[in-house]
Amino acid sequence: MADTESFAEPATGTGPAVAPGTGPAVAPGTGPAVAPGTGSALEPDTGSAGAYELTAVEAAARVAEGSLSPVDLVSRLLARIRETESAVGAYTVVLEEQVLEEAERSGKRIAQSGPLGPLDGVPVSVKDLFDVAGTPTWAGSQALRRAGGTPAAADAAVVARLRAAGALVLGKTRMDEFAFGTVTPGTRNPRCPERSAGGSSGGAAAAVAAGLGPLALGTDTGGSVRIPAAMCGVVGLKPTFGLLPSDGTTALSWSLDTPGVLARSVEDAALALAVLGGPAVSVATGVGSSAARLGSAVGLTLAVPDDALFARCAPDVAERVAAAVESLAELGARVVRVALPLADMVSPAVSLIMAAEASAGHRTTLESGVELHPTTRDRLEEGALVPARDYIDALRVRQLLHNRWREAFEGVDAFVLPTVAITPVEHGEFFLPQPDGGMDVVPVASTRFAHPASLTGLPALSVPCGRPQDGLPVGLQFMGRPRGEAVLLRLGRLYETLNGGPWPVAEPATD
Repeated sequence: MADTESFAEPATGTGPAVAPGTGPAVAPGTGPAVAPGTGSALEPDTGSAGAYELTAVEAAARVAEGSLSPVDLVSRLLARIRETESAVGAYTVVLEEQVLEEAERSGKRIAQSGPLGPLDGVPVSVKDLFDVAGTPTWAGSQALRRAGGTPAAADAAVVARLRAAGALVLGKTRMDEFAFGTVTPGTRNPRCPERSAGGSSGGAAAAVAAGLGPLALGTDTGGSVRIPAAMCGVVGLKPTFGLLPSDGTTALSWSLDTPGVLARSVEDAALALAVLGGPAVSVATGVGSSAARLGSAVGLTLAVPDDALFARCAPDVAERVAAAVESLAELGARVVRVALPLADMVSPAVSLIMAAEASAGHRTTLESGVELHPTTRDRLEEGALVPARDYIDALRVRQLLHNRWREAFEGVDAFVLPTVAITPVEHGEFFLPQPDGGMDVVPVASTRFAHPASLTGLPALSVPCGRPQDGLPVGLQFMGRPRGEAVLLRLGRLYETLNGGPWPVAEPATD
């Protein structure tokens, strides 16, 4: 999700917890632990092309060809986590012993019979909203974490699909409580540590940006994959609603929640989607075909919001997105200016639906008297007061939006717009003065361009806009037709390549 105020400064000194039966956690300030069977401490990966800098596709290729073993890859990433986690705060738990055992089995399997699937031996992180067998799911709640929690009996459906492709679960990442937020308390932005990583999948985005794992699972209800992806300079993919299963996932808003992917590169996101969706999704979306590969923009028509909507962006966001659109036009795309359908009705409808469904879904927790964060409790209590008539009206707005967006896509292949209207905000910042003398607030500015895809269920892809040297991170968002992920991935890959490839891994300042 993404629709609440900033309510916490980054936590310091807490570190990721240890999951039952997994061995010692990687805690800040404890120094590198001894990996089972190595007999010596793991040293940071200091090579000019360290394993932590590999994309998921690159890592999978090196593992498959035998030039990098899964154990070596995991060991180097664990060393990287030890070195930088105290400065980033991406993880709630690192499954050290478990992932090393999985890596050893993966290496033996590949040597004997070849890779199990396209992600065999590749570590992934999982947002603490997804069940991971043997590990509690705290859903970003300190109250649930203090209570300990019951280890999950089975993996969430999407986690199981990653494992079936050979992926190794490295750990669980931080998030806003119950995914109700845009800041991810306790997580710092690896590219600008004094600023927010975004939310609610901020830990997942920070982990990918800082080289603490090449691929991460997140969820997107009101922008919670795309917003932190934009703020941390990584790729974020929200698939078409219903394309991926949500079984084994703690719900925030069941009619909006969508599992999504955070990755170093567009190619990584395409690979992850193909794995998560299986053969049927790969065929339906064209992810596995040449349509998702680099090519010309000739023949594509891109719709861009009119100037009135861009006026509600920070100037550097508007300028960088405009430059990106111009570069795509130079590659042959036809660009048309449009007004987004019913733009002023979208966010109120999303917020109302989300509040009502979140309150209903967490009623038992709310009534139990557990000590939730005051902001979370206030939101859930407000949601309980939403009249049924208002909820139904919001659902009608959603249906109206579906119809209007279907009309808007006539003759258009994708919409191109900012992911977030602002650059990453400082920790604790909430009010944003506007050039015209007005006042914006962080939750509204963060979700303004994310909510249309949330309410309509349409797929959307966020890619870093420009290069790191251009200033604070900005996201460029492509929004497509239902099951139109292939077009979005083609556009994202085209723009990414035009700009020199994926952004490099951030190097957080460490003590």
